Amino acid sequence: MNKFIKRVSKYIDLGLIFLFLFIVVLFLFIYNLTQINSKIKKFNYYLITINSVKILDSEFNALIQNNATFINYDDIVNKINQKYELLKKIDNKDFYDEFGIKLKPVVEELNTKWLNKHDYIERFKSNNSAIIGSFNYITELIRNIKTTQNINEEKDILFLDNSLSTLFKLFINLEVDKEVIEKSLDELFSLSLKYDNSEFKFLFKKYNSTINDLLKINSIREAYIEINIKNLLDQIEYKLHEEFEESINNQQNIALLLFVISIIFLIISIFAYIKSIKIKKELIAFKYAVENSDNSIVMTDKERKITYVNESFEKVTGYKREDALGKNPHILKSGKLPSEFYKQMNEILDRGEKWSGEFINVNKFGDIYYETASITPIINDDKLTGYLAIKLNVTDYVRQQEKVEFIAYHDNLTQLPNRRSLEKKVNELISIGAKKENNFALLFIDLDGFKLVNDNLGHDFGDLLLKEVAKIFKATLRERDCVFRIGGDEFAVIIKFSNDEKIIELIANKIIENINKTITIKNHSLNVGCSIGISKFPQDATDLQSLLKYSDTAMYKAKQNGKNRFEFYSSDLS
Repeated sequence: MNKFIKRVSKYIDLGLIFLFLFIVVLFLFIYNLTQINSKIKKFNYYLITINSVKILDSEFNALIQNNATFINYDDIVNKINQKYELLKKIDNKDFYDEFGIKLKPVVEELNTKWLNKHDYIERFKSNNSAIIGSFNYITELIRNIKTTQNINEEKDILFLDNSLSTLFKLFINLEVDKEVIEKSLDELFSLSLKYDNSEFKFLFKKYNSTINDLLKINSIREAYIEINIKNLLDQIEYKLHEEFEESINNQQNIALLLFVISIIFLIISIFAYIKSIKIKKELIAFKYAVENSDNSIVMTDKERKITYVNESFEKVTGYKREDALGKNPHILKSGKLPSEFYKQMNEILDRGEKWSGEFINVNKFGDIYYETASITPIINDDKLTGYLAIKLNVTDYVRQQEKVEFIAYHDNLTQLPNRRSLEKKVNELISIGAKKENNFALLFIDLDGFKLVNDNLGHDFGDLLLKEVAKIFKATLRERDCVFRIGGDEFAVIIKFSNDEKIIELIANKIIENINKTITIKNHSLNVGCSIGISKFPQDATDLQSLLKYSDTAMYKAKQNGKNRFEFYSSDLS
């Protein structure tokens, strides 16, 4: 998992990820707010629908409970249709999905009861129309009887009026005792017998029929009132409020959570942005430091082809950046280091380890320069992707060290290696000779007549003479031989030989011959000679001190025997 995160973070900036998450959460937050608004709108819509159903139900109740001589039946039909439409709005999938399927049984019961109530309304309309017609007919009939019939008794007229009043009370739904109704019927029947008139008889029949219709419509009214849908509407409204409040609370909690998360992501994004700005500034500073570093900075890919160099590299090597890119650093190899050096370096780097060392390189113009270098493998996701080399030009330091070492191991006047160099060289040869049976001879040389030149012409002439003598030594000796000035007018020569010792004599005679030649210095012709003492390794000795002692002893023997000659060391000289 950590590897995956590292790999992802390598290609995707974490600040951008958190910013993206902030946008996503903010979008969800806004979406949730729109859902809340939508929920509120739907709640209000269904609440208005239920209240509209209640209002219509109240209007139908008022219609049933109060008789009227005139009823707008078209208006009633429209309201019935309107109620069916309203009920359809709460009896559908959207309503149940929004506020719960548990409401479906209640809505179905509501629809069933409404169908029953609708049936009673239709029956009421029919009966009410018949009653109004009968009532008007009876009213006109009584008025006609009172005007056309010869009614002698005032009580009979009063009775007709009371019968009409009783009928009206019953029509307008006033409570009328059953005895009063029966009394009215009995008296009408008596009047029909008394006057033995067809109009009275018809009045009795119509009155009786109308009374029955009124009683019937009252039973319709009672049956209608018994069907109570208000409780169902209240129950739906209550559950609607309950579901709405629960849903709104949940969505508000979600909105609050999303808001908090978005704020957290925003804060993280801000910190990530601030950090990225800081890193960017550090990278700019780092890039500036790298570009302006006195060290040469070189980056390569895993195939060791150059991908980056800084300005210092260009100054030291002479190669422009565009010339170096894509090349192998081997373009700087001078050939001064053995192949084993590069082999060992590559083995260390191939193992993914850091290498440190010194290079002897050559620049574009063929000049040798020295560098101390540190090369570090670049590892990403446990994979080698390249190398970073930081190199410091130490040519001046090396040159200074070489100069110091040269002074330490060379004679200032003749520039020949000095006595310290002689001791170092002899010890090296002794070490090698002990392993490989390598023979050499040590010649100790002292100039003859040098003191007279110093005394007669001065030390300046003596110094010039020593320089000329040094040149003669160099010209006389083989390339494999070495000459040293070990002090004053004393010199030493190392001659390497195998089994044939005659080469030693030939070189010694050649030295004496060439030194004895006339040397001209500032128009002065000078003649000097030399005496040579010779000791051999390993025949005479196997250590430095003994070889020096024996060759010095042999040199003195040569001087005693007449100078301008050489003598080999032998044990009888000790």
